[in-house]
Amino acid sequence: MKKTMAEIAEMIQVLNSVDAWRDIELTGVCFDTRQIKTGDLFVPFVGESRDGHAFVTDAYDAGASAALWQKDVPNPPAGVPILMVEDTLTALQNLAKAYLQEVNPITIAITGSNGKTTTKDIMAAIATSKYRVHKTGGNFNNHIGLPYTILSMPADTEVAVLEMGMNHRHEIEVLTKIVMPDIAIITNVGEAHLEHLGSRAEIAKAKMEIAVGLSAASLLIYPSDEELLKPLITTDYRVATFGKSGDLRPEMMRTEMEGTSFTTNIEPDVEIFVPIVGEHNVFNTMAAMLAAKELEISASDVKKALANMERSTSRLEWLVGEKGSDILNDAYNSSPTALMAVLKTFMHLEAPTKKKFVVVADMLELGADADAFHSKAGKTIEKGSIDKVFAYGDHIKAFAQAASEQIGQENVFYFETKEALKTMLLSQVTGDEYIMVKGSYGMGLKDIVEALTGDIK
Repeated sequence: MKKTMAEIAEMIQVLNSVDAWRDIELTGVCFDTRQIKTGDLFVPFVGESRDGHAFVTDAYDAGASAALWQKDVPNPPAGVPILMVEDTLTALQNLAKAYLQEVNPITIAITGSNGKTTTKDIMAAIATSKYRVHKTGGNFNNHIGLPYTILSMPADTEVAVLEMGMNHRHEIEVLTKIVMPDIAIITNVGEAHLEHLGSRAEIAKAKMEIAVGLSAASLLIYPSDEELLKPLITTDYRVATFGKSGDLRPEMMRTEMEGTSFTTNIEPDVEIFVPIVGEHNVFNTMAAMLAAKELEISASDVKKALANMERSTSRLEWLVGEKGSDILNDAYNSSPTALMAVLKTFMHLEAPTKKKFVVVADMLELGADADAFHSKAGKTIEKGSIDKVFAYGDHIKAFAQAASEQIGQENVFYFETKEALKTMLLSQVTGDEYIMVKGSYGMGLKDIVEALTGDIK
């Protein structure tokens, strides 16, 4: 974004005169004084524990050219460029909406319990083969991050790939009203945030809020195998489905260490390789392929685009251990759907001369049924598919018990502390193993990965 104060005052409702500063040019937006760049518009938020308005002077000192100021906050600084607004968060969101309408790219919004970041990366890689693309960076997918992503968008952007995250109902609704997507993708409905929403049915409703921003010309892409979504679909927009029974479905899948190859029913002669571990990423790719079809990008072009795609880090990456083990690192997050998908991939990975170790920790935010979900995930382990399981946490005990019924109690090790797990695991590793590591980020399994790789800080 590159706008003068006067131009911004025309894009959002500003309560004070900006005549004295009308020609000052703003070249970015920032809400963290530690990351201010010269020319930024600083956006302070009133939080529960602290008020960002207290840092406005620091923002100017760091190079900010102007700042928003919320009307009900007293003592705005005098003699510096200020845009007075009713609410700074609403102003940020309205500014993003106005800028998005001005640039007018094709907008692709992506949400889902699992796989939205990976699908975003896949979608952006595909779209870049034909268009100038801007995509959500990192985890900027909430009520603050999404507007920031939009306002960071170059003015010549042709396709914007925007990730939408949520913890509670009506959060996606806010985001989709900002974007008004041309194409919306729901990757799946999992168990993440059950603690807040209570049931998968409620999670499905929360994901379907993305449809609030759709027009009759918009396209909603969703998984055909998710029964909870079907009764929520309306005729207010176009639809396309992917999955085992979808409009687009896999004909063949072949799991490899560095990714998965597959063909589809639409173009069965084109074999596509997704350079991301996991059969579930075939379905993420198919969701993106349906959007690509709207962009008039063929399966052959998809195949070429995915060959060199870039993706976010810390998600299903292969690392080499200090002793030579191959480590499948997925310590960023975990949920029952994601864990079972990664287990399926790991179990089916051909490893005739190597042992397979699974390192798991609690899946958080699952509410009252947490033990049941952990037990169900443990039961997915097939006899003879895994050599040893190392588990730590409160709820993961149910996973360990279920897994022991499948591969034998002598091959399953449960620990109440992460340190105890690390000590035992390191004593068992010889370098002749595939090691899968997965757990919610709050369980700190990144420390285990660092211990295995020797990258201890």
